[in-house]
Amino acid sequence: MNYKGLLAFVVVGLLVVGLAAWADEASLEGNLSADRTVGIGLQADFPWGGLLSARYWATPRLGGEVVVFVLGDGFDLSGTVTGRALYRAVDSDSVDFYLALGASVPFSAYGGGATVFSGVGGIEVNFSRRFAWNVEFGLAASTAGTVSTAFGTGLHFYF
Repeated sequence: MNYKGLLAFVVVGLLVVGLAAWADEASLEGNLSADRTVGIGLQADFPWGGLLSARYWATPRLGGEVVVFVLGDGFDLSGTVTGRALYRAVDSDSVDFYLALGASVPFSAYGGGATVFSGVGGIEVNFSRRFAWNVEFGLAASTAGTVSTAFGTGLHFYF
């Protein structure tokens, strides 16, 4: 299976699991993001990339996220690893607002590439206690001296 087929399989799998969790909710009353800890999903970010995402909320307000994108053929791998700190500034019943600060580090078999630092504000729309969609806007600056607008979106399934 090539990487496009694998990506399509992962996307469809996450959507099916998320929709099943949404349909399985007995009640959508109360704060849907209460008591969340670990979440996995897809996160697409510009300008630094992204694909597979893992989020961990250590407290109701503080969390972290790791996003990995890998592309390769055999031992010739390239991609980015992003680490971010998350702060949930507004925690409402169905929509949360958070701030994220982090860095994206590129890697390849040959080294090189600029590190990108970013700060974004994000809105997470909770469809159920286990399934959420987010969108982010902010700024990014790289070690190459460029400053740009940052944008991201993702789907996460929480355990």
